[in-house]
Amino acid sequence: ETDPYCVYMSHHNLDAITVHQARQPFDVPGLDDFEWAQETDTASFFFSVGAGVRGRDLLVRMLPTTLCVRCHGRILLDGPLGGTIAPEESEWELVDGSLHLTLRKAQQCEWRIPIRQTTATTTPGTAPAATGASAPSRPSSSATAPPPQPRRLPALDRSAGGSSVLRDAYRAWDRFDEAGALAAVENEGKSEDSIGVTLRAGGGTAALQCTDYVKDTEEVELDEELGRKRSSLQATLNARLAQAAELKAQGNRLLSDGQPRAALERYLEGEGALCALEHARVLCSAHMVGTTDALLTDLRANAAQAALKLGDWDAAIETATAVLEAVPTHAKALYRRASAHASRDGDGDASRARADLRALLKVQPSNGAASRLLDSLPADSRGGIMV
Repeated sequence: ETDPYCVYMSHHNLDAITVHQARQPFDVPGLDDFEWAQETDTASFFFSVGAGVRGRDLLVRMLPTTLCVRCHGRILLDGPLGGTIAPEESEWELVDGSLHLTLRKAQQCEWRIPIRQTTATTTPGTAPAATGASAPSRPSSSATAPPPQPRRLPALDRSAGGSSVLRDAYRAWDRFDEAGALAAVENEGKSEDSIGVTLRAGGGTAALQCTDYVKDTEEVELDEELGRKRSSLQATLNARLAQAAELKAQGNRLLSDGQPRAALERYLEGEGALCALEHARVLCSAHMVGTTDALLTDLRANAAQAALKLGDWDAAIETATAVLEAVPTHAKALYRRASAHASRDGDGDASRARADLRALLKVQPSNGAASRLLDSLPADSRGGIMV
């Protein structure tokens, strides 16, 4: 027997939504403590099976649309699921007398309910578990009949003939041109001559986007595919951003603990984690671009400091220069590059150090460290010290 909602869900794959439902109770006859939760791609069930129960006492049968759980031969749970699952990717475990099931959804969608269950029953010849109290007497046959239960729709044979309205609706859905309908909505009110162009630029990147033009079905299908992949890309970029921020924090702790080499490795690793965001700038929001630029600047400036601690003047100059290419007035990068030039003391290094320090003092005239370093530099080739 096919569940109507399962049939509905098989034709409506809601990949665009994100589901997060916290653990909550659900009324299942015979199970007083049944709870369930769900995410976009999983549904989880929790209920007690009794103290002392072991895994070998349980029989858990997972099928794409149904679930059956038995304990010592007694049926605890049996019925159609709230959606379709992938049994080979689903699992269960027994934790302190409680059964935990994690069901992998076949489609990334929201389930309205976990399972459709009538009552918990027992196998023939198996008595219900004793409760320590006598069972209530059953009502006589003359007692009031129980309220009618919701009627299930019969299974739909889509290959059979006839004039069923539901069957005709399914056939109409099979013939429905989704891309054509979306194209019609996209192109409503547009003409072949109504083409616009928008320019988006900033941070060294620029992009042109055509707007208000008539799209064909192939372009609409491509837009839909890009929309689905954009969410995956967004998750990847956010993960890279979080990783780089954590590497920066680790580097800062190591530098404070007197471990500049390990700190430098963390900073450079964090810079590498942001490479994907650099290549995808045109797809990122302005907020994400700004956050990425600020984090990348910090990583490089801190890497220059770690390189100075190690006496690696070339690395300090290289990383500080990368900062100054993006932010020419960055005070820390100017000072650290000047310090590296002054310490390296090669051909032209003193002159370059003076140039950086003069630029720094224009931004921060009261910077005492910069003034002292400038005073300590040797006289230039013209016979004086440039201040």
